[in-house]
Amino acid sequence: MKDKKQEFELGIERISLLRKKDKLTLLVFAALFIASIAAYIVLTVVYEYTAYTGLPVMAVPFMVIGVANHILNRNYIVLMAILAISLISYFLFPSVILFVIYLLICSEGLACMVEVIQRALFYRIVGAIEYMNVKEQLDVGEMLVKFLFNVPDNIDTRRITMDLNIVRSKFPWRDLLNSFMMVLLFSMFLWIYVFINPDITVETEGVPIYTFTIVLYISMLVMPWSVFNTVKARIASDYRDFSLYQGLVGTAVRMFIPLFIVLLFLFVMTFTGVGELEFVAMSLVFILLMLLSTSIMYFMWNEIELVNDITDNWSRFRPVELYSRFLSEDPYSSDDRDVPGTPRRNPADCFKMDVRNRNP
Repeated sequence: MKDKKQEFELGIERISLLRKKDKLTLLVFAALFIASIAAYIVLTVVYEYTAYTGLPVMAVPFMVIGVANHILNRNYIVLMAILAISLISYFLFPSVILFVIYLLICSEGLACMVEVIQRALFYRIVGAIEYMNVKEQLDVGEMLVKFLFNVPDNIDTRRITMDLNIVRSKFPWRDLLNSFMMVLLFSMFLWIYVFINPDITVETEGVPIYTFTIVLYISMLVMPWSVFNTVKARIASDYRDFSLYQGLVGTAVRMFIPLFIVLLFLFVMTFTGVGELEFVAMSLVFILLMLLSTSIMYFMWNEIELVNDITDNWSRFRPVELYSRFLSEDPYSSDDRDVPGTPRRNPADCFKMDVRNRNP
């Protein structure tokens, strides 16, 4: 029995959606991120940049990944168009050149990183959830997943499932709106920090730039979770299925309602003019533009292949249906399809029958 359990655990761990280019992308991004931090320290310490005007250098990892991805995918026409728009912006409107770079180049790098993170995390998370409510003790990672997705204790998590036939017939505006709301919640940290920090004046020239840089990293942490909504990952129930994505949204809302109240309080207490309103409005507009630009690139070049890889590997994660719904005309009836038929599954899935008290 112990050998079978080890085989099951290794079987789950072997499901990895990361390709060679994804692993390379992670390494390049990590190296560029470290280099950007070093450059940021040099700018602020040696060249006396403020802590805020030096932040655009932290967007370099996204810019490099974006350009490299266009080159690898041979999107030369797109690159030429971006270059032309950048040159026109530089000569006609020099102050908006960074906006162009963020929206047209960094957003492509963000879309690439969103896909890589989704590939790295999806099967790790569903694997952690599958046996969450039948294990005697959860490790730290499983407890974190349980908290984030708000998984109820009174549901059989072994019945985790998802849609395997996903067809995109139109642009997923609902997914874009969901991502926008999630990024908006996390952006409250930024706004609260701005309002309580006396060293920041929202009218300063550097504020828009560092705001955009921070939004890039917030989006990279928030947008990957949308894949659970795309594939409709859920825990089946005889009454109402539990959506993993809705569980995540519920956790976020409960966490950020107090922050929203704090934000309103600080806004009222520190309000000195229209500068604060302009700052919040500008942040909202840029968040929407960034998510729109990233979503267009993601859904055009990244999502289809990712979803196909997820659905193609589902049969490895779930070779057979594990748990029968006993809601039929005869609640005590069953047939051969209800019995797991593969040794790769966890032995805990099999029913243990006690026949000691059965009459001969």
